[in-house]
Amino acid sequence: MVEEVKGVRLNKHLADMGLASRRGAEPLIVGGKVKVNGQVVTELSTRIDPAKDKVELMAGALTQAGPAGYMLNKPVGYVTTKGEEEGPAIWDLLPPPAAAMSYAGRLDKDSRGLVLMLADGRISHAITAPESHLEKEYEVACDLEPTEQQLAKMAKGMNLKDGPTRPCRVEPMGGKRFRIIITEGRNRQIRRMCERVGLDVRDLRRVRVGPMRMGSIAEGQWREMTPRDAESLREAAGMKAGKA
Repeated sequence: MVEEVKGVRLNKHLADMGLASRRGAEPLIVGGKVKVNGQVVTELSTRIDPAKDKVELMAGALTQAGPAGYMLNKPVGYVTTKGEEEGPAIWDLLPPPAAAMSYAGRLDKDSRGLVLMLADGRISHAITAPESHLEKEYEVACDLEPTEQQLAKMAKGMNLKDGPTRPCRVEPMGGKRFRIIITEGRNRQIRRMCERVGLDVRDLRRVRVGPMRMGSIAEGQWREMTPRDAESLREAAGMKAGKA
């Protein structure tokens, strides 16, 4: 009988925390930049119990030369979470340094628009943490023209299987399109909200995350983020200036 392996691989846990991709976490571990319960750990095979063990990065672990991140205009069909959905990954569209970065908020395979890849994963974590109230703006096209009542129900907040949604801003864009600005980011949240009021989403496009707007970036293309961009995100996420 094979003994069950317990715990979570340390590199996976760092990725789950949004501090680095799994691949990007490996050099941090080997380089002695990660502590578990106050002790430096350098073995890639290390497993931890997320409920009991305290994992932290050494000061300056994520400081590096190069861009602060990338802003990608993700096309439909690409996945942001390897292993959860089938299809080409967004990293295929990005330059090699992005492999060591973490994304700030996933977009499902059927959605498109702005994805942020950040060199400092602690910003990603602050943006996507449940307590975060950072705005994310989307443009939505449905099968039917939404009524004032349907939009009002979504704006007020509604009960989904994983709990009530926060109130949000919703406004018509004409025809079957509307704009929605939410301050949370649950799995397929907007699609589920629309379904709840009898609408079927045909196109979902994220155009803004906090202060970062997609602007003129063409679909499938990217631009580098500057240190000032990263600082703007820190401020918007409520992080102290100059600290991760």
